[in-house]
Amino acid sequence: MSKNIDMDTLYKTADKFIDLANILAQEDKSGTVGSAFRFAAARYSAFELSLSNRDLAKEKEELKEELLKDYALMLDENLDVYIRHLREKAQQEKSQSKLKVFS
Repeated sequence: MSKNIDMDTLYKTADKFIDLANILAQEDKSGTVGSAFRFAAARYSAFELSLSNRDLAKEKEELKEELLKDYALMLDENLDVYIRHLREKAQQEKSQSKLKVFS
């Protein structure tokens, strides 16, 4: 990821894409939305790289490795967030089930 990126702007922009994906997923339960989202990201990434003055054919593998490294870092971060969230949710549910008062 570019070191010049404002993270607040990145998150707000990503949330707009996620909001659209959530709307589309309500209409299509087949799982196509996630695949389409990844395809769109790959397609836009190729377009964005084509705007640089780099030789895409010559530097394709290097550019691809940079993108894959960025994606892997972002995916790891988001998986860790969801793992923590699911653990906290399970812990809350466990705590709440112990606190039930019967009358």
